[in-house]
Amino acid sequence: MADAVREAVSAAVKESHFELIAKIMDALELESQNPNVLSQWPHALHLLGHIHNKTADARFLWKRIPQSAKENNLELEAVFKLLQFCWNRHYAGMWQALQAHQWSPALQPVIEAITLKSRSELVDLIGISYSTVSPSKVSSICGLTESEALASCQALGWTYDANTGMLSVLRKPPAAVQLDGFGNLQQLSSYMVHLEA
Repeated sequence: MADAVREAVSAAVKESHFELIAKIMDALELESQNPNVLSQWPHALHLLGHIHNKTADARFLWKRIPQSAKENNLELEAVFKLLQFCWNRHYAGMWQALQAHQWSPALQPVIEAITLKSRSELVDLIGISYSTVSPSKVSSICGLTESEALASCQALGWTYDANTGMLSVLRKPPAAVQLDGFGNLQQLSSYMVHLEA
């Protein structure tokens, strides 16, 4: 990997701009004159960058990685297991894959970012999907202990009823959509086309 790109990726990691890792590495891969650029490549970091952003792109990257690079690379195998669990939305397996492997220092910050982002997104989905939910359900989905799940949810303003053992979800108000007259007409037209189809 070129020194300039290594520095750019290191700077993105240092500044917690994990969403830039995949973009930087994709650009270098595309701009490289070397047809075997992926043979000497930090595949695990590149895959994690895509898992952080968009899991489908990580799957396509996995297919491009040469078989020789996949062999005898335990960290790359661990990232691939993580990718499989993320793609299949197998949350228990995802949390186990994140915690089971001893990640290298270069990958550890990205793993932590994926963990935080995934938990935040899953809690948001739970908040949309449920009006009441048990702490055990939140803990199994978010890879936390029940007490950690309870504390996290209460920090979001969710209330816990000790009698029922359930959390009442505090719904976020929907974002107000301001449309001009033409925007309203366009949205109404798209609804009508959808209903007629």
